[in-house]
Amino acid sequence: MSSFWGPVTSTTDCCEKNYEYSSYIAEFYNTISTIPTILLALVGLINAYRERFEKRFCILYVTIMALSIGSMLYHATLQRV
Repeated sequence: MSSFWGPVTSTTDCCEKNYEYSSYIAEFYNTISTIPTILLALVGLINAYRERFEKRFCILYVTIMALSIGSMLYHATLQRV
């Protein structure tokens, strides 16, 4: 199956076959497995905001979400930007 994103430019390739299930997602299971991390960080952010925790906790949860979204984009495209 061909890639929607163009040729793979990443120097690291995990143990999954690339574009096996979709031409939009390079490593399907690695991409999908980050969704729970994003959702749990969102729940933590909401709870920290609701309970009026210190701002550092909100920053922590936003950072975890950003890292997980970056991981999801990397495994979906295998593009090095």
